[in-house]
Amino acid sequence: MYEKTIAERFNKLDGLRRAKLERARHCSYLTIPSVFPPEGYSDDMSLNKPYSSVASRGVTAMASRVLHALLPLDDSPFFRFNLKGGEEPSVDTQVYLNNLSYQVYKKLTSQNLRETLFQALQHCIIVGDVLIVEEDDYTFRNIRLDHYVARRNVNGDLLEIIYLEFVAKGSDDPSIDLEYTSGTYHSKTGYDVEYNRIYKDDNDEWAVQKELNGDIIESGKYDVLPLAVLRWNSIAGEPYARSHCEDLIGDIETLENYTEAMIEGMAASSTFWMAVDPSGITDIDDVGVAENGQWIAARREDIEAISPAATMSPQVQAISAAVQYMRQELGKSFLLDSASMPQGDRVTATAVRKIGQELENVLGGAFSAIARDLFIPILNRTVYLMVDDGSIDPRLYEQFFNEEGNLNVEIVTGLQALNRESDLQKLMQLGEMVRNLPPESLATFKWSEFTNALVSTLGFNPANWVRSEDEIAKEQQEQQQQQAQMQMQQSIMQQAGGVAGNIAQQAATQDLEQTGGQGVAETLQGLQGV
Repeated sequence: MYEKTIAERFNKLDGLRRAKLERARHCSYLTIPSVFPPEGYSDDMSLNKPYSSVASRGVTAMASRVLHALLPLDDSPFFRFNLKGGEEPSVDTQVYLNNLSYQVYKKLTSQNLRETLFQALQHCIIVGDVLIVEEDDYTFRNIRLDHYVARRNVNGDLLEIIYLEFVAKGSDDPSIDLEYTSGTYHSKTGYDVEYNRIYKDDNDEWAVQKELNGDIIESGKYDVLPLAVLRWNSIAGEPYARSHCEDLIGDIETLENYTEAMIEGMAASSTFWMAVDPSGITDIDDVGVAENGQWIAARREDIEAISPAATMSPQVQAISAAVQYMRQELGKSFLLDSASMPQGDRVTATAVRKIGQELENVLGGAFSAIARDLFIPILNRTVYLMVDDGSIDPRLYEQFFNEEGNLNVEIVTGLQALNRESDLQKLMQLGEMVRNLPPESLATFKWSEFTNALVSTLGFNPANWVRSEDEIAKEQQEQQQQQAQMQMQQSIMQQAGGVAGNIAQQAATQDLEQTGGQGVAETLQGLQGV
């Protein structure tokens, strides 16, 4: 870096971003202006009101669709952990991994991830880029493209990013009125601009610097980055992506122009004027000032209503037909006419897989790229925070983090969830095959592994449904103890019966001696008759 300050570095990289910002603001202008407002916008200014709402509804519907595919409302993790070396885990290890997945998932979704991600997806669809930051308290926030710059290599790997924070100078007013003049960002309401620079140093580690008013106030390194940079349609060699709206800007502009012309044409065709024959007996002033139902001196032949509707009707109909056609075409591009559109609060796994497949077919690799660029960084960050605050065992780093410092994790949501259905079908086929095996082969089958795999594929936590080996061993031990106690009780009863017999025999002998044997003889006779 040859610049003296981070602010100068930001301004240099900003020059490579200006054309991108103009395209992004134009797309937002025609869709949802509040997502990416014009430069110099403040709350007291009004935004554009597009004539057509198709693009706006399309952005919202597609963001909702992608959100349902990425974060289904089925309370099951969208990821699963694997061992660092890639080896197959044991039953107990698999149970631990599943429990870990649910624990991390609950922590990850306990705050504002869903609403933050929905807004981020709107930015991706309209602008193409957005930055998501995860705070130490597991909350998330979005940073717009006009508040950060990025530098990448030819492969698209992130090398450097600088984003802006706003520090109040003592004002209690939370609003930020940001201006960009003379190549510098500043605020008019008593806020200072803090520059946060994160970059790869000479050791290929993530270094961080924070600058305020030209002074470095903080510096250090990140073990795990606290941010995720989402890009919609990445272009090789470009630091910023292309948005979905940018790819459709021609159709959006055409629909907007046609809709405006149709509205104006319909308004013009609905107007009319009253014509009065100047050579007639009707006074034009009487016609102009007369109220409804009032008597005036006039002749019917002298008055005629004139309207451009007759001459404009063909043009309006042609424009209306064009508008209808463009609405249909643009609706297809935003999947507005899709039958897989979520209709309820909860979406089935089959619907999620269908949505993911449809998104991948329409968007190409954009959907898979978003899932990868989003989940891997925030999972690394969340697990790092949970280890740091003692929520999970710190030895996790040694067991599940790879050499690059990333979790060995597999994303199983959206398009990746299609593989889950295939795995389920294979497991069911395996179960049917095993049932037909001979008894000697059936005894060697690992039912615990099969049951865990089946439950996991269905999206449930095996710990809640399948007993571990320790639980089975404990249960067997308890059964053995119960059997031993029962055997001991039976032995005691038998010993007690023998003692009772001896006592009875002694009593009989004593009775014999006292009665001359008559009582015993009667007793023996009674026993023989039994």
